Amino acid sequence: MTNKEINEFKTSVVTSIDSGRIVDAISRMRALAPVVCDYNIMSALDAAEEHYRYMLRYFTEGASDPSRRDNYDDLRADLRMVADRCVRKMQCGSRSTLYYNKVRTRALHPERGIADAAAEYAVLAAETAGSFDVEGLDGDADRGRRRLVELSRELFDGLWTTFPLDKADADAVSNLLGPDSSAPHGVRMRLIAATGMGMLEFYDPRRVGLLAEVLDTASDEREAIAATAWLLLSLFRYRQRTLPRSVRSRLAAAAEHPLWRRRVGDVYVEMLRSRDTERVVRQVREEMMPDIMKLGKDIMDSNDAADAASAELNPEWEEKLRESGMYDRMREFSEMTASGADIFMGAFSHLKNFPFFSDIDVWFAPFDESEPRVAEALGGEMASFVDMLVKMPVPCDNDKYSILLSLEATPLQQREQMGRQLEMQRAAMEQAGPAAEGYTDQGAARSYVQNLYRFFKLYGRRNEFFDPFGHKIFLLDSPALHDVMRNPDTLAPAAELLFKIEAWDDALKCFNALISISEPTPELYQKAGYCCEQSGRIEEAAENYSYADLMDGTSAWTLRRLGAVLRRSGRPERAVEVLSRLVRMQPDAVSPMLNLAYACIEAGDYAAALTKLHELEARGESGARLVRALAWCSYMAGDYDSAREYYRAVLSDNPDSQDYLNMGHLAWSEGRIADAVEMYGRSMASGGYDVGTLEQNIRADVAALAAHGVDVSDLPLILDATAI
Repeated sequence: MTNKEINEFKTSVVTSIDSGRIVDAISRMRALAPVVCDYNIMSALDAAEEHYRYMLRYFTEGASDPSRRDNYDDLRADLRMVADRCVRKMQCGSRSTLYYNKVRTRALHPERGIADAAAEYAVLAAETAGSFDVEGLDGDADRGRRRLVELSRELFDGLWTTFPLDKADADAVSNLLGPDSSAPHGVRMRLIAATGMGMLEFYDPRRVGLLAEVLDTASDEREAIAATAWLLLSLFRYRQRTLPRSVRSRLAAAAEHPLWRRRVGDVYVEMLRSRDTERVVRQVREEMMPDIMKLGKDIMDSNDAADAASAELNPEWEEKLRESGMYDRMREFSEMTASGADIFMGAFSHLKNFPFFSDIDVWFAPFDESEPRVAEALGGEMASFVDMLVKMPVPCDNDKYSILLSLEATPLQQREQMGRQLEMQRAAMEQAGPAAEGYTDQGAARSYVQNLYRFFKLYGRRNEFFDPFGHKIFLLDSPALHDVMRNPDTLAPAAELLFKIEAWDDALKCFNALISISEPTPELYQKAGYCCEQSGRIEEAAENYSYADLMDGTSAWTLRRLGAVLRRSGRPERAVEVLSRLVRMQPDAVSPMLNLAYACIEAGDYAAALTKLHELEARGESGARLVRALAWCSYMAGDYDSAREYYRAVLSDNPDSQDYLNMGHLAWSEGRIADAVEMYGRSMASGGYDVGTLEQNIRADVAALAAHGVDVSDLPLILDATAI
């Protein structure tokens, strides 16, 4: 079958399952038996069909079955897996991706499965104590450890490409990931990644179980973080899929544990933060790096740069740094790092072309002594340098591998200089103390998510994989994560980050959820209102700001925002009430009084508006906004002389199309038709619009014009005169 036909089959079967047309779904898969030619798949389909027949029989006989809904959901989940197995079987013969290449290679040796490789690995790991220390190795030990490396890669490939996992394979992997395993940390991290990678290809409940077990038993927090990350990505991938009861129960139970909730919160925040990575990369590349490069060139071109390799800085260089604003750039850089921004993505994206990164498993390898490449470097001439990299919380692990690989081709002098720079950075971090960013669990979550982001964005064959970071990861609406996500400890950090990166719609969902599950605060309503305002949901914004005001009537910020949205929503009378309170709270402030005057104008109370505007004028205030309001208000109050004087002032201060339009209204009201036509023409030219738009703009003010005695029936003549 062609890829198009396979996709059409998958779509039709999934649609049938999701809509409850189970018989149709079974029939469609049954028709594929000659194409699939797989006894195990058809046996699984037979079992699901028999299960459904019994269910229908009990249903039609009127038998009471309190678990019928759960059984029905389990059946649908089973059928989705059968459909996946059909798709995978058909794609094996037509797709040349890395995944299917490895599937076909492994099919050449069906006698050796994951359990066999795991058993061999466990024996060898016990014999070598899982060590990769290369000092003093005899030949046999060296061969044993090399075999461990081969077996770890075999396990990764097998675990990644096997679907579905049978119980024996799952148990074998569970033993290697369990607390009594002799597998080193690096291998365990690979197995966790392989479990997740396979899950992104095809949903498998046993993989969920493996990841959940790591959360229960992991002694290394990094492994728990990795399992959490892959579990969240998997559940995001299958967020619209009916999950079996066993999986739902497992996740519901996990949600009861504060540690699980904290890990989910930490990892999820970093996944949300990745939404901002491209913007950060552009900022670093287009704004910061050009300045840094230019300053570096200026220094190196100076006569004092002969000893540039020295660690001692020339005082004149420091002066250049200050004068150039580089210190400000460096401070900005530091602040971005402290806030969790992925500032290294752009720099290291060009250092992923080493042959080392052609193997998929190394992208998920930790940078520590459990890794052969790191252990070898620690035993060589770069030992001190690599030791610093191991201890440093940033950059993420596969960026550290990029550094290591780059150093192997770097001259000794430059290498030593880089070593001094790293030592200074490490010392600064240690001086900051254990609470410094990066030494925390949040730092571990950040590092691992950045690892994942780099794989999905930079791996040479990345287009062959589902890229979760190519989608807007949002987990609040995921049914499987309902219990853990609707918890303030998990949700609040996510809401704050989404707010910070201006993801208004998603931030609003989080704040609304927080309001519903916790005791709401004025701040929650304020932020919910601001999200609504920024996304154009003005009525909702007003409602949230009103709640915030009821809870805390002393907030000037709330009154200011509430007044603004009330005006935008066409409720000027209510805006007058709110802004009057703000003026009483801040009697000397200009903006509240001016906004109140505008609200009075919109409410049609020109006398009140003029009173407040004249008060500002008497206090010596000026500015285009005040003068414009005085001009329009004077016009609407029938004081044409004052209006003309104010509009003359407007003309001298960069008037816009609306100003010219209002001046045209004044001239027409006074019977100065030629001046009105001129002003309307200027309005068109300034605003860059045509006569049709001019007509719309004039008709929007037709009530005001009529109130001043203008014969609106003359509008066609005005328009034609303007157009000539």
